[in-house]
Amino acid sequence: MDEVKELYVDSVQFSYFGSHPVLTGAYLKCRVGDVIALLGRNGCGKSTFLKIIFGSIKAQHSYILVNGKRINRAYWSGQVGYLSQDSFLPTNEKVSDLIRLLVDDRSMRNMVLNDVRIQTLQDKKVYQLSGGERRYLEVYLLICQPSDFLLLDEPFSGLEPIYKQHITALILKFKDKKGFVISDHNYRDVLDIATQVVLLQNGTCRQIHHKKELEFFYVPIGTFDKD
Repeated sequence: MDEVKELYVDSVQFSYFGSHPVLTGAYLKCRVGDVIALLGRNGCGKSTFLKIIFGSIKAQHSYILVNGKRINRAYWSGQVGYLSQDSFLPTNEKVSDLIRLLVDDRSMRNMVLNDVRIQTLQDKKVYQLSGGERRYLEVYLLICQPSDFLLLDEPFSGLEPIYKQHITALILKFKDKKGFVISDHNYRDVLDIATQVVLLQNGTCRQIHHKKELEFFYVPIGTFDKD
């Protein structure tokens, strides 16, 4: 029997110096094949939570297991990737050069280079890309890494609709090989592909079993009446 790959996060507590607690026991469990929508109001701590899981922010307390092993910094394990709201690509580098530099696996590298959308971008430098083109490239590059889990912070924010569709298609294409945790204010884009929904509220995580429940805690009453 194949080993179940799982990212397990529990009892995350965090507060900025001199402020009220942001997280008071946040919990999340993601397995390969999951697409988790991490929702919540502005300032509730979604980005902070993702950064703590990844390891770029240290919590006052956390219990994180990656594939059964406890870790302090997920990025040390190589099994968790993170897409921040800000671009991580050097702006003056050519797209084709970045793909060859950042994707070690030859078959994955050729797959990216032969992607119909990437082919039109290969000779451009990063600063010449549109927001959607750059985000699509970033998500694709992260997917091609050997990590089992990807944390995506606002992957759809500010993008033209066609690239929202392209990024959605990428996630669905690879969801059987990876687990995704996605936080985005464009909640409908995430709900459309989510296998489970988690609402971060008052420092803790609430499991949402039906999107109508979000009308009590997150969106206006009646939002999903026609869905």
